[in-house]
Amino acid sequence: MRSNSSATIAQHLCYQYITLLPIINAPLTFLALTIFMKKISLLLFISCLLLALPSYAQGKKTPSQLQQDMNLAQQYLQNNDFEKASLLYKDLYEDNEKNTFYYRQYLRALIGLKNYTDAEKLVRKQQKINKSDPSLNIDLGLIYKENNKPEEAKEQFDSAIKNAKQEELLGLAGNFSNNNLNDYAIAAYQKGRDLSKNDKLYAYEMALAYQRNGDTPNLIKNYLDYASTTPSQVQMVFNNLQRVANNEKDLEELQTQLYSRIQTEQDQIIYIEILSWALKQQKDFEGALVQMKALDRRLNETGQRVMDLAKQAFDEKQYDVAIDAYEYVIAKGAENRLHVPAKVELLHVRNEKITTTNNYTPQDLDALKTDYLNMFEALGKTAGTANAMLELSHLYAYYLNDLDKALELAEQVANMGNADARTKAYAKLDMGDFYLMQDDVWEATLYYSQVDKAFKDDILGEEARFRNAKLSYFNGDFDWAQSQLDVLKASTSELISNDAIELSSFIIDNLGLDTTTTTMMMFAHAELLITQNRIKEALATFDSINTLYPKHSLSDDVVMMRAKIALKKRDYKATVDYLQNILDNYKDDLLVDNALFMLGDLYEHQLNDKQKAMSYYQEILLNQAGSLFMAEARKRFRKLRGDKVN
Repeated sequence: MRSNSSATIAQHLCYQYITLLPIINAPLTFLALTIFMKKISLLLFISCLLLALPSYAQGKKTPSQLQQDMNLAQQYLQNNDFEKASLLYKDLYEDNEKNTFYYRQYLRALIGLKNYTDAEKLVRKQQKINKSDPSLNIDLGLIYKENNKPEEAKEQFDSAIKNAKQEELLGLAGNFSNNNLNDYAIAAYQKGRDLSKNDKLYAYEMALAYQRNGDTPNLIKNYLDYASTTPSQVQMVFNNLQRVANNEKDLEELQTQLYSRIQTEQDQIIYIEILSWALKQQKDFEGALVQMKALDRRLNETGQRVMDLAKQAFDEKQYDVAIDAYEYVIAKGAENRLHVPAKVELLHVRNEKITTTNNYTPQDLDALKTDYLNMFEALGKTAGTANAMLELSHLYAYYLNDLDKALELAEQVANMGNADARTKAYAKLDMGDFYLMQDDVWEATLYYSQVDKAFKDDILGEEARFRNAKLSYFNGDFDWAQSQLDVLKASTSELISNDAIELSSFIIDNLGLDTTTTTMMMFAHAELLITQNRIKEALATFDSINTLYPKHSLSDDVVMMRAKIALKKRDYKATVDYLQNILDNYKDDLLVDNALFMLGDLYEHQLNDKQKAMSYYQEILLNQAGSLFMAEARKRFRKLRGDKVN
């Protein structure tokens, strides 16, 4: 152990001495030698001397000095101090001419100095060292390019490609790309294709090069080549083609190429997937469904792709396409694993179409109810059909005027042992609403409070609290309602937050201008009557407000409630008249933006006048800066104008 330790110390002293040799003078060196010899054996000293003298004689630098010089040179280069960088890199390169890093950094510094003569000499020297490296031709070409010698530059770039071997072309093309020489990069890739006799080789790299060149047709061609050879990366292809999808002309080019390939390369099903994706980017779900059905039949699948498309069409409110898709899956037969989910979803879409488009007949309602009942008879009332049960309960309550059956179904879900806790909570919220419609306020608040307690820190709990706050408002307890709404304004749910802000503002604005709560209580009670579907009584209450308080601050709100009643009755002419009344006679009141948005929605979805719809949305954008409808109005306006909207 002692001898090893002594050797280590001796080696350390030897190294210290060697590093001091270049900087001490002769007398001091002699003195150092005397001291040094006393500390170590003569044999060790001689070894150190033999090690030190060659380095001293040749002026070699230690590794730490080399690293220090390299760091300093790199810093100069980053700061564009090419003069200092070139001096340091020149020394580093001349000490080790085979070090390609030193070479390239030295070349970069010389080009930065515009010292093209020395730069060319450097490259020529490097070519003698490595005669078979075609990237050196690129270096020489870049020097000529910088020195305004385009013909000489072209000759070198062409030579690089001509002399490159198959295995060198990928790196060579990357070198061209890094120097913004995309045409030469493409030529290098193309030579690789020619040598390998593979016309889809380097497809991804070529697509990127064409993308940098702004050559969309070739960009598309190569992304499709890449997808066909690497179908597992189709999502990446979708991501890269997204810029194409944002331009109508480019999207048409993509579809043209896809249709051609589907005809000529019928074994490549990936093209059908991409075509379906492209059609969906245009919101052409009907066309996408045709492709998904064809792909499903070709692969003899269960219909999962069609189901996925149906969900996307539903989200875009293209209900007829979604219905067609689910019916296709159902037609595959009861033995198909997607048969039951498709039946459930089909009823959901039909229900949504009726309740959101407001375009239905009594026969439509009866047919939908019958189909729900038939499904429950076939599949039972289980956790799997619980949501469908709640949908039917809504149909009974809001469209078929049968609250007893609505309550019965909701209660069955609320008490279903194996149902999801959230589903049961939604059932209780519905029960609260149904009891409120029956004018049983205490039962309503009981069920709201149960959900509030069970989901205290959840959006469901906030929804329950909002309904309880609105119940207090209906009962004329405005102070309690206001205290709850103040908290709910900060809800994480934008919908709950906006509703809370709107109701809170309504209470503050109208109570603050009145010495009594009588009119507000009448108005709130009329709203309750509407909730209970007692429309005639509600209208009579509004008539009383107009008669007893003709210039009350609630006058515009009464007009708005009449508009909503007319809309519910599908009397669109009366709805437009009431809303226009607000715009004409209550220009400075808070309901102007509500009226504008309702008119836009009405013309967009019911009256099929896109230009008028746009004009109302635009009015919000231009003149209602603080409106809660601003974001949605902008989205709808852009969509109607034909912009790409996600």
